[in-house]
Amino acid sequence: MSFGFLAEIFGFGWIGINKFMTTLSDQLQNDFTARINKFRDEHEAWAMTHEHHITHAVTLTFDIHRLWRALHKGEISKSLHHPDVLELLHGSMRYFKMKLDKSLYGNRRGRLLFVPVLEGLNNGQKPHYHCLLGVSEDRFDVVESKVKAMWADAPFGGHQVVVKPYRDHGWVGYTTKNALFINRENIDWMNVLLPACSPSPAE
Repeated sequence: MSFGFLAEIFGFGWIGINKFMTTLSDQLQNDFTARINKFRDEHEAWAMTHEHHITHAVTLTFDIHRLWRALHKGEISKSLHHPDVLELLHGSMRYFKMKLDKSLYGNRRGRLLFVPVLEGLNNGQKPHYHCLLGVSEDRFDVVESKVKAMWADAPFGGHQVVVKPYRDHGWVGYTTKNALFINRENIDWMNVLLPACSPSPAE
């Protein structure tokens, strides 16, 4: 059996293996993309069930420098996906949520809709929240100032705060667009607040 014949056999063999690996890689990527899209769709569908409560779209950005200082002090990994880092971000949001609810409604709980979605955890990004917010009409004139004041007081709260009237369901889809990990919820479920009834003017 000649060397050329063997080379030809092995050559065809490698071509077949490469084709198989390429096909397998494409299939795995397609499966992953389908699962991510399903994950996003499920989050969006859940949020849309509460769309009738939504009155404002809010973006809250963290002060990355204050966050890094805290991480260095505690010798915590710099990865934004580190559980200890996520705990700091969720804790900051928990503080903000409670202060905002009390600032808007005092001890009258069960009126606020608040759905925070954590994003910006990839390298080179700033961690931030997109939030679906629902308040009663009698709070419309103070909601922006309250949000900004409470976020400025929150641990690691940054200066970039955007509060806009909710326009349409496109914002709901926007908040879930960066769900890149099927094993990590981007909706911060621990900090979700659902109203006991639809927001309405105070009696």
